[in-house]
Amino acid sequence: MKRSPFPRLFWVGNTIEIFERLAYYGLYMGFQVYATTAVVLGGLGWSKMQLGWVQTLFLVFSYGVPMVSGVLADRYGFKRMLIVSYLLYLPGFLFLIVTKQFFGVLIVMSLIGIAAGVFKPLIAGTVRLTTDETNRTLGFGIFYQMVNVGAFFGPLLAGALRTITWNYAFLMSSAAVLLMLIGTALFYRNPIEVEADHEERPSLTQHIKEILPFLKDPKILVFIVIFGVFIESPFWAFFNVIAMYADTHVAMDRLYNAFSSVLGTTVVGWISTTGEDGVRRIAGETMSHTALWIIIFQLMVTRTTEKLRSVPTVAIGIFGMVIGCIGLYASAGPLPGLLFAGSLLFAVGEMACMPRFEQFLICMLPPEKTGLGGGLLRIPVVIGAIFSGMVFTPLYGYFENQGIPEAIWIVVGGSLLVGFFGILAYDKIFKTAD
Repeated sequence: MKRSPFPRLFWVGNTIEIFERLAYYGLYMGFQVYATTAVVLGGLGWSKMQLGWVQTLFLVFSYGVPMVSGVLADRYGFKRMLIVSYLLYLPGFLFLIVTKQFFGVLIVMSLIGIAAGVFKPLIAGTVRLTTDETNRTLGFGIFYQMVNVGAFFGPLLAGALRTITWNYAFLMSSAAVLLMLIGTALFYRNPIEVEADHEERPSLTQHIKEILPFLKDPKILVFIVIFGVFIESPFWAFFNVIAMYADTHVAMDRLYNAFSSVLGTTVVGWISTTGEDGVRRIAGETMSHTALWIIIFQLMVTRTTEKLRSVPTVAIGIFGMVIGCIGLYASAGPLPGLLFAGSLLFAVGEMACMPRFEQFLICMLPPEKTGLGGGLLRIPVVIGAIFSGMVFTPLYGYFENQGIPEAIWIVVGGSLLVGFFGILAYDKIFKTAD
């Protein structure tokens, strides 16, 4: 079957996604370093427990609000809800410049999380509504790649700017939101499926009630529980911990010397900082994530797996992340370059797993419920947000105090392994066709 071309709206939506992820991950990946860095070095000086509270609320709002904002998008239109998200984002990023107390930062980060939650189902829904059965898998693969273009350049730029002052990093995220606002106003149009007359649209209460039958469906509910507890929890633990783990316990000074010998100190110096010991090292959040690998390999992985069924593809991806945790565990030793090997393997697993998870769950619903589906698929992420922030981040602090910070990757990998076997059992029991 010949693959349909992607319409203009598909590309407009993906471009907006790049800038939103740049703003979001520019803050999110660096915040764990900012929060736990000593006050005398420009940070907040928090404990891992305090950080875990903020990470939990931030991710809960980021992925819980879509259960409502997706419904509102169906009712009021995607474009209007995009603009609402921008108007929440802007004051949040700007308030971080002047807010330093724990509860103040907690409130501001919650506001940013709500803004992200309003935004999240909208572009995924746009991709769903601008693709068909001939190009949907490729479309979601491209979408996931665009997510990671922003997720790579966000921490890279913010990491470079925070070596001057953290306020510049927050201003960068604000500037990205302004560009999104302009681009949306000029180029984005609501998908045709949400253009019905306002009076004909179901009420918000009716939409919320409509989600209950889907949650009562064992096929959906069991998948959400397995994915939330054993996959999303350790998955988000990776992002909650990796930057400060690399910044503190991986020999980033040796990586600085290695990169400088090839690229020169001027280039590498842009993303490096001087620690309390006076040694120059690469800023942890700039390199310790999966986004670069996804930019390079996402389309290849998508094309390789697009003809496979979704649930086995998800399982393959989970196993790849398990193997990646081994490299991360070993990177605290004499071979810091294993940080990249572990991140690469984790990224390959993420590439296979996460787009197909979203596609599998959202496509369980009819097309006219796309906004609802965009919110529904965030439920397992909310479960993961709670466990990752409240369990894994403090646990990392405990291991750090015991002198074995790398042990966190044993727990993360073990949790993913349980999820791997759980997904295989799910596929066997429910005999999924997609």
